[in-house]
Amino acid sequence: MESQNKNFRFTLAEFSGSLADLGVMLPLVLALISLNGMNAISAFVGIGLAYMLTAIVYRLPIPVQPLKSVSAVALAMGLAPAVIITGAIWNAIAFLGMGLIGLDKWVQKAFPKPVVRGIQLGLAYLLFKSAWKLVTTQNTSWNGGFNLSKYFLSWNFVLVAGTLVVLIILLRWKKDWAALGVILFGLGISLFHNGLPSLTLGFNIPPLFPLVPTWQQLWQGFLVLALPQIPLSLGNSVYATADAAQQYFAERANRVTPRRLMITMGINDTVATVFGGIPVCHGCGGLTAHYRLGARTGGAPLMIGFIFLFLGLFGGTAIMNIFSLIPFAVLGVLLAYVGWQHAFLMKDLRGWREITTALLVLALTIPTGNLAVGFISATVFYYLWGWIASIFSNRSTQAQ
Repeated sequence: MESQNKNFRFTLAEFSGSLADLGVMLPLVLALISLNGMNAISAFVGIGLAYMLTAIVYRLPIPVQPLKSVSAVALAMGLAPAVIITGAIWNAIAFLGMGLIGLDKWVQKAFPKPVVRGIQLGLAYLLFKSAWKLVTTQNTSWNGGFNLSKYFLSWNFVLVAGTLVVLIILLRWKKDWAALGVILFGLGISLFHNGLPSLTLGFNIPPLFPLVPTWQQLWQGFLVLALPQIPLSLGNSVYATADAAQQYFAERANRVTPRRLMITMGINDTVATVFGGIPVCHGCGGLTAHYRLGARTGGAPLMIGFIFLFLGLFGGTAIMNIFSLIPFAVLGVLLAYVGWQHAFLMKDLRGWREITTALLVLALTIPTGNLAVGFISATVFYYLWGWIASIFSNRSTQAQ
């Protein structure tokens, strides 16, 4: 039996690893709050509770992330909060239903290992793409720069170059502190450049069921949010996350089963529905981020969960100002490193059929930006290859 110390450690390395997935979390959450009008208090309380529940259930650094397809569509279409919350409602219905009924093994047939590896490789590409967007898109407060001798240095260059130097040094010297060091560097240079923002704290309890969608909004959410998200969540948040956990933690990942991931995702989205928060999931990219940058136990998600919960309850109107202190360029560099590490998960593939299947997911993800298109096509390709190969094998046997 594992010791309590092995299940939950509260060290600097665990804390550093807990921050490693902020490159995915913060840009989407802050955008949904700023542009779509999602309630900041509800969002942070929901995320905090989801992380803490996940920590208690798995006792490993299993991540909590915003639903990526839901977030992307909501931002692109400018959807109202009452429509966005339907993403959480449909996700909760789908995954609690599949998990409680026990459909995980039946659904898993659509996700053979090469397809899962392809999802992980496609996600690595999407992480690189998001990283590039973060390092090239900055708040107006970071416009301009300063002259150094004969050279003009933009603030964006200083942020990216400085973060790279800090990250490389820490990866070689104290890898488990790398994420914390990068975040502290970003905070330090932000305070130097912009000064301390207004921080008015106050205790706030999120309202219950503040967003009650109409039947029309539920149907709209089903069509534009749930249909593209649920297949993606099955691939990335369930099967790819369970697979990555096995690779990183071996027997310690026995709790991280597809069925259990379905259930905790469903519960977390039920909580988001109750408080009017942001729809969430798990994710293999987030697991790689936490693991590669120091997190090894449930202590990491407990710590980041407590931070989100505390800021939600006591941050008040200062929440957005607090997180805006971390420059997006700094998060982008961190995200690019996570994407690089995530791509190496496909190193155990063997044979043309497995490698081609994984690369097909990537090839279709690049032009479409949609992992679901890639893994559905790759699954058909993988089983079609096997069926054709079996026909030729049978004919060869009969000829002999």
